[in-house]
Amino acid sequence: MYLSRLLVKNYRSIKDLDLSFKKGKNIIIGRNNAGKSNIIKALDIVLGENSPIFAKSENITQKDFYSHKKEVEGQPIEESADEIIILCELTREPGEALNYDEMYNCYGFYATVSRAISNEGLIERPASVFEIDPDTLSRAEKNYINPKLRHQKSFEQEFEDKYHFTFVFQAKKDENGKITSKELRFLYRENTDLNWFLGFKAPIRNEFLQSAIIHSFRDPQMQLRLNDWSWYGKLMRYLTQESDEQGNLEQAFEKVRAVADQIFESAKESIHRSSLDVAFPGAEIHFQFSHDKNTDIYKGCNIYIDDGVKTALSEKGSGIQSATIIGLFNYYTKEINTVTSALLCVEEPELYLHPHARRVLSGRLDDFTDAGKNQVIVTTHSSEFISAKDCGLNVLLARKDAYDGTTVSNIELGQNKSLLLDSNHKEIFFADKVIICEGIADEMLLKWISSEKFPNKIDENNISIIPVGGKNNIIKLSKLIRQLEINCYVFSDFDFLIRDDSEDADPYKTDQHSYRHKSVENLTKAFFEQDCIAGKKGKDIFIEIQKLRQGLKKEDVKSFYTAKKIEEFSNKEMLDDFLAKLRKTGVGILSAELEDFSKKQDYISSSKKITENKIFDLSSKLVNGESIEDYFDTIQVEEFLSAVIND
Repeated sequence: MYLSRLLVKNYRSIKDLDLSFKKGKNIIIGRNNAGKSNIIKALDIVLGENSPIFAKSENITQKDFYSHKKEVEGQPIEESADEIIILCELTREPGEALNYDEMYNCYGFYATVSRAISNEGLIERPASVFEIDPDTLSRAEKNYINPKLRHQKSFEQEFEDKYHFTFVFQAKKDENGKITSKELRFLYRENTDLNWFLGFKAPIRNEFLQSAIIHSFRDPQMQLRLNDWSWYGKLMRYLTQESDEQGNLEQAFEKVRAVADQIFESAKESIHRSSLDVAFPGAEIHFQFSHDKNTDIYKGCNIYIDDGVKTALSEKGSGIQSATIIGLFNYYTKEINTVTSALLCVEEPELYLHPHARRVLSGRLDDFTDAGKNQVIVTTHSSEFISAKDCGLNVLLARKDAYDGTTVSNIELGQNKSLLLDSNHKEIFFADKVIICEGIADEMLLKWISSEKFPNKIDENNISIIPVGGKNNIIKLSKLIRQLEINCYVFSDFDFLIRDDSEDADPYKTDQHSYRHKSVENLTKAFFEQDCIAGKKGKDIFIEIQKLRQGLKKEDVKSFYTAKKIEEFSNKEMLDDFLAKLRKTGVGILSAELEDFSKKQDYISSSKKITENKIFDLSSKLVNGESIEDYFDTIQVEEFLSAVIND
């Protein structure tokens, strides 16, 4: 069982959101204040351990209703919704067992007998399920699912052939902001082709999918509640009641209580005489350590962590709290909750953890998915949690604007998973602008020139510079960045303007070089129209590129596949002007190879390349105060960087 769909309407920053989740690991990314936390809070309301409809709970307040500003007769007016809808759909895998033992500890509920609710109607108008009043239905139109009829296997009869389960929560407020109602409805069906049965109550939730939700503001006392129905309470009850040492533990607590009475005897008498005896006759005060003999033993257990200093878990940092809670929940799902699948949601697990610990914790989250049985949803600003392992990775990008509130797009990684094995490449998910370049030498030159000519502008504008190791990978990564709706720019040698990957290049192949590769034309017309600085002029620029390439290939096919600088073509001045125009659109194609711009041949290897050793050598000189202009002609790179930074 896993959470497959989340639909939210009018909750906090979310106006209307329809999300798809996958089994395994789901990563929600986005800038601060994009609404990532609100997605997790919406999940917590419906799938968390607390009852969504408990009247005294403040899970919904007036401020939780989506509000936005609109203009009325030229004046900004704030408008607030009066209804919140949160829908969570769970999908059961074929052959997956259900935990009927736990279900029979729940209350019963009425359900519609006729299949009256279509999936299209449910998604388009989820509030319609609250318009059906069970009291107005006849006995023939509804059926009571009675947990007392276990011998008749009432739950098995109802759920054994069902594979989709949906919970719909509704909260409403009046014009004064008072919460007037909170309701939860439960629906289920056999498969996607059939309509839904409607349950008028939802006594069964965690019995389908046990959830643990760790918010960014850690509170172990809230997340590790010791009661009969929480996962942590069930864990501690199992560990204590199943132990052969329970009797010895009871005796030990009796001794502790006796000693405590002696220690606090004088204080008890003083407090009783001074206040309790007068204000509350008959009342007594007791000081005791941990366990109350009138409660279950497990409820008196507190967690202490010794990380050099032994203190309560609640007094430790968020990082160690997260790791501990995740470890406890992982143990619970593997040793106790062995039938039902589990959902673990963690907000910003990177808080207060150094990079190595983040990678370790990310690995633990991968392990928790247990070959697809369990599900993880993480919100993060850290690339360490974007893992390309086979555990199943679903990346969702959250954004927020003034008109539509929080929006989320699913990112299909596809063939780009191999590119993301490099942790530096994962930085793109958190950037506003990305410059893709071919190799490390290009990356370092861009960073050296930007730090000298445009100090701090790269980081201030949230720009990532990503080397991909080949022009074909430039095309691959640019497509992924377009999915992310992040501004994308390209930097490359001259041969990115020419070449193609057709068989026409084969006659010019040598032992050292194969001249077939993708080119600027493979960025596609959409790239120039939507992503590069050219904007509306992008279509015209793309057409110019196509015509130019066709002309160059027709004029001199050999140079088209072998040339490395514009001097190898007859129309040098025209090419120079066109490349300058391209650089101002965010496509930084140089007029030659990078090495041709070096002013000192000491930094060019015998193979006519800038090697890593040469890069490190040059870096040390620049760190010591020398200028990049002493080593490279930087004018063309400056043109390109200026266009990107000022876009």
